Amino acid sequence: MLSSVKSFVISFIVALLVFGALGYYAYPYVKSVSDGFLRPGSADDENTTVDTGIAAPDTLETDESGTPPDPTNDFEGQQSFTLLLFGSDYQPDVFSDYRVTVSTSSDIDVLASHQRHYTADVITLVRYSAELGTVIFSAIPSNMTVNAGGINMSLGEVLEKKNVTYFIGMIESVTGLTVDYYVYSQIALFKDIVDMLGGVKFDVPVDMKYTNDEERIVEPGASRDPIITGYDKNGDPITVLPGKAFKIDLNKGIQTLNGEKASWVLRYNAYNNGKPDYVRYRDTQVNFFKVMFEQVMREEFRARLSLVISEINKRGSTNITPQEFEEISTTLLNYPAYEKATVPFPGNNLNIGGVQTFSYSRSEAYKTYDKYKLK
Repeated sequence: MLSSVKSFVISFIVALLVFGALGYYAYPYVKSVSDGFLRPGSADDENTTVDTGIAAPDTLETDESGTPPDPTNDFEGQQSFTLLLFGSDYQPDVFSDYRVTVSTSSDIDVLASHQRHYTADVITLVRYSAELGTVIFSAIPSNMTVNAGGINMSLGEVLEKKNVTYFIGMIESVTGLTVDYYVYSQIALFKDIVDMLGGVKFDVPVDMKYTNDEERIVEPGASRDPIITGYDKNGDPITVLPGKAFKIDLNKGIQTLNGEKASWVLRYNAYNNGKPDYVRYRDTQVNFFKVMFEQVMREEFRARLSLVISEINKRGSTNITPQEFEEISTTLLNYPAYEKATVPFPGNNLNIGGVQTFSYSRSEAYKTYDKYKLK
């Protein structure tokens, strides 16, 4: 009897050891097979293609990793929206060439040759996509030719010839994206915004040296009328425009820019031996805003950004109310967690009769931005 019990115990122990070993070494294989039945797309990963809705790496431009964003990032509670930033160098309180009254024929001549136009010079789309975990920056060429009300003009001119609402509608028309929020900033407001944020640390790409004798800066309270210094042999007056010449004077390299110097960075376009280079101009615009967002779209800047939004509202230059800012602030201030990408607007720069313009295909533009729209 005892020998039978002893034999049973020994057999039982041996069986435990054998099956335990088999289970240990067979587990990975069994698990992979079972997972293939339980989890769609997990079995035979090398031969299975899963459509994630994300562009392949060669069609999505990124700055850091060179790879498309990971759609599995968890941005619970975040909002997707498109923010349009656009600005004009319109400064009638600074420059002398905004004269709106005339009294002599010579005044008419001055107006014809020097009067400044009120255009959108800087146009940048910022798209937060919580679904993709991506923030894209895209400079929209202000010199592209569009048709507004049956008249061909540059996109930047639409702001002057029409109005802000029409201009925003035109941006939506050429990109296929709905603009949820906008900030429109003339130079004076832009300078104040940068100063309120404490400046922007930026790597100026080149020495920026520019002088324009016809853009005259006039001190507050001074006369803006041309000064007559004499008369030529035909009896016509010899005039000198008032004020001092506008200058941009920045050295290449990393530096903290105040409002005025930051405005110089966005205005400078003479990269090509003193001639306009709109490709580098738009690249610098995008880089500046990306750096600015990197520095200020953080939780520690919440109170300061709230004051900035209030100031912009006072000047009637945004549709973001202080209440709406609070609603989207969680997304805005989570900027460091998002992948960042630069998306160039598709098209070609052309020189027609000495005038720089930009041509585009609406279908190609829609295709470019479609991947960032809500599905």
